[in-house]
Amino acid sequence: MKKLLFVYNPHSGKGEIGNSLSDIVCVFTAAGYDVTVHPTGAQSDGRDYIAAHAAEYDIAVSSGGDGMLHELFDGIIASGSGVTCGYIPAGTINDFASSLKIPKVPKAAAEVIVAGNTASVDVGVFNGSIFSYVAAFGLFTKVSYATDQNMKNLLGAAAYFIEILKSMDLKHFREASVRAKISANGEEYQDEFIFGMAGNTYSVGGLANLVPEGASMDDGLLDCMFIRTPKSLAELDAIRNAIMTRRYDIPNLICVKTDRVEMFMDREIEWTLDGEFGGSTDHAVIGVKNRAVTITVPGSDDKSHP
Repeated sequence: MKKLLFVYNPHSGKGEIGNSLSDIVCVFTAAGYDVTVHPTGAQSDGRDYIAAHAAEYDIAVSSGGDGMLHELFDGIIASGSGVTCGYIPAGTINDFASSLKIPKVPKAAAEVIVAGNTASVDVGVFNGSIFSYVAAFGLFTKVSYATDQNMKNLLGAAAYFIEILKSMDLKHFREASVRAKISANGEEYQDEFIFGMAGNTYSVGGLANLVPEGASMDDGLLDCMFIRTPKSLAELDAIRNAIMTRRYDIPNLICVKTDRVEMFMDREIEWTLDGEFGGSTDHAVIGVKNRAVTITVPGSDDKSHP
């Protein structure tokens, strides 16, 4: 009998995954899997359990928010097993699941997993640590992940983001800036920055407008955006308009595709990896592992996802 490991965060999405647990396990068992269920008890518990046991299974599945996906990918790679994985989104943002059109309804996501259609996707590396889809710093990082989801749904994620921009003055931007030297593709950029990200996704914090068009999740390249600190109201307006219209060819925005980006900063700053705190540093080297993880995704004829 095939064996499936199911690791889930019982607290993601206000604990609603518990209401669907029976449906999920029934889908797995009906497909012929012997299922082991492991609820996580603390941060990194899922990662450590997957790293220790993934090789014993035919497929490893996790359920939770983007942080749980982070633990799934990190655990799979640490295990060295190369086992196929599946993901059932249960958080409030779920950028990665949205990018791959994985259903947000738990039972439907479980049905995608047992259907067996897979894709190989890139995985990021931040100072030696794995991230599944984004490493980011700056003023908007916390805004994207701390925003009330009902407000985002009401206004639209991009519109809410612009409202945040409008509420801040130039002094606030200057105080939140970091002076940095960024190296990518043989080019160097030195300036003050209020935001930066290197990603493998089509949206960040639910905001597609923060990811340059033409992004890919399996090309071995990171899609990066860095926002220079605006020094005038005109520059601030230009940033707002560029993000809303996704026309990024303005001096305040740097958009690059690269397999490696290095940053030296004039002070330690906080980073987020997949929406979770990723530590503080004044030197970051960000790379990518091409098609390092195989994950189940809807097939081309799958109509179950929105």
